[in-house]
Amino acid sequence: MSSINIQGFTVLPLYFSKESSGYHNIFIKEHSVRSYDEKKPPGKTLFAVNIPPYVDEDSLKRVFSVAGKVKSVYLQESAVESDNKVKSGFKVAYIVFNKHEELLKALKMQELDPLSSNENPVLVGLSKWIHQYNSSIYNHEKLSEEVNKCIKNSDKEEEEKKAHGKEEVDDAGWTVVTKKGRNPGFARKESVENKIIQKNKLKSRKKELKNFYTFQIKEQKMKNIIALRKNFQDSKEKVNLMKKMRNFKPF
Repeated sequence: MSSINIQGFTVLPLYFSKESSGYHNIFIKEHSVRSYDEKKPPGKTLFAVNIPPYVDEDSLKRVFSVAGKVKSVYLQESAVESDNKVKSGFKVAYIVFNKHEELLKALKMQELDPLSSNENPVLVGLSKWIHQYNSSIYNHEKLSEEVNKCIKNSDKEEEEKKAHGKEEVDDAGWTVVTKKGRNPGFARKESVENKIIQKNKLKSRKKELKNFYTFQIKEQKMKNIIALRKNFQDSKEKVNLMKKMRNFKPF
């Protein structure tokens, strides 16, 4: 079977597998540009276009390894891209060989091995989606190991801090201020400490919420009404008493 040349490109049929009846034509030629690219050196790089969407770097490297040792493969959406971001759709490829003679051998190839085989299957369709989904899920065992490692490191740091007397942490996570450390300060007397404790108790009582619930508000209102009525009755009796004693002078 003789190879076909179109506008400087050699046409090669690419079958997906041995059982495939259809194929895609890919077009290859030697890569040559004016500006030098260290990743794609001239004389060793093969330029290929019309690469099907399901082709990846590994499978492309495998089918061209017949011509020689493939150093690296770069897949791009188009030839003008400077990065290796690949989107869904047909792509271009740069196959970099180890030697110039291997590149010349690849240019003389008339056919390629099937892309997918039992030893090296290429995932497509539902199998590919399932593999991508499973790969996106984090390994639970690995996550558990990392969490346990962080906990151990944290416990170790706390023990070292306590051993050196740097700081203490209570159950709520607050740092407890102690008299240990570089500047321990003056020792307090028992009477001073008792006063401070009593002061803290008074502050905590003031901070308590009053009339928080609805029934407490109602009870407080009833108490105020009863107190007002009592004050009114007391004032009324006082006025009556002053009248009787004739000491009441409103004018």
